[in-house]
Amino acid sequence: MSADQYFTLGGESFGEVREKASKFLAHAFPIADEEAFRARLAAVAKEHHGARHICYGWVLGPAGERFRAFDAGEPAGSAGKPILRQLQGAGLTCAAIIVVRYFGGTLLGKAGLAHAFADAAKAALACNTVVQCTVMAAVEVQCGYAAVEEVKRQVKAMEGALVKATYAGRCVLHVHIPRSRATEQIAKWTAQGITARVLAGA
Repeated sequence: MSADQYFTLGGESFGEVREKASKFLAHAFPIADEEAFRARLAAVAKEHHGARHICYGWVLGPAGERFRAFDAGEPAGSAGKPILRQLQGAGLTCAAIIVVRYFGGTLLGKAGLAHAFADAAKAALACNTVVQCTVMAAVEVQCGYAAVEEVKRQVKAMEGALVKATYAGRCVLHVHIPRSRATEQIAKWTAQGITARVLAGA
């Protein structure tokens, strides 16, 4: 797998584990950023407003360099970390798992809790699919009409995408291309008399 590639979840899935009358409901899903995660968390919290604990783990960044685990009042390290380890162990990023616990009246102990949260997260992942994605750079390309079709061909050959185009005195194309190839491709376009630059924040 190239440095451009990462693995994430293909959609949302659910898993359920019961342990000594406690019920653990897991939601596994892909996320684009923390804001998207918070929106899904709020929806889950609203749906399960009677639950005692809503714990989670998430991973972000092409290399999984950003992550968080949250115990939601459970003993430290007994909920969020076991959930997070399921994501990291599967090599996933841009993904999250929320596990809702309904207390059944019997204390499980820290080890029992960790096992149950991990099993619920694992059950949700088992019902999902893993997809391979490419880290893209957003690039603005300016060229004459004669070069437009060649630029589009090159973008397609890289499995990139044309996002939008403006045709005026000079054509302006906004494209997404694999990030690791952006510097090399921009140099090629420059040599062809085509102006290209990576857009800020891309």
